[in-house]
Amino acid sequence: MNYCKKLTIMATLLFSAFCLENVSAQRASIRNNLLYDATLTPNLGFDVRVDSLLTLGAMVGINAWDIDKDKNKKWRHLLVEANMRRWLGDSVYHKSYVEADVIYSHFNVGNTKIPFGLYSGVKDRRLQGDLFALGGKYGYSWILSRTWRIEAEAGVAVGYAWFKEYECATCGQQLGDGNRIFLLPQLGINVVYIIN
Repeated sequence: MNYCKKLTIMATLLFSAFCLENVSAQRASIRNNLLYDATLTPNLGFDVRVDSLLTLGAMVGINAWDIDKDKNKKWRHLLVEANMRRWLGDSVYHKSYVEADVIYSHFNVGNTKIPFGLYSGVKDRRLQGDLFALGGKYGYSWILSRTWRIEAEAGVAVGYAWFKEYECATCGQQLGDGNRIFLLPQLGINVVYIIN
């Protein structure tokens, strides 16, 4: 396991331990990003209030199956994100926020079109590797009740990916190693449950 993977896993575990340690004394929430669900990536996020204007959170999403097994289309990945939100206004009950993210993903994609032209060569190749990114979002929260919210958020992350490239989606020889710096758009429509 390389240094970046170890550092990301360690940071995520420490962050999660901090959140779990403080959840009993703070207000917490669980969230699901419906846009990730639409890409067949089940996900679950967890946030905890640190003070009146700051929350810390983590999210995990996984797509562990082929898009179309007969055509060998795949967009498999594990996504782990840690985030910090600064609520704009006088408390976390205010409706808008800015968010800073740290993102790690392990991916195995092939014979598919990746949105936003991120990897145009994946249509007839398979890439397997990792990415690390730092990003920011702006979000708005609609309070539906004491326990439910809907959030819409948008932003961008700057990342670095390193991968192995193969001839086709399921077979073929390795063509080489590659790496890339990229911009990753971030969009979300979250359903949030508040834990009192």
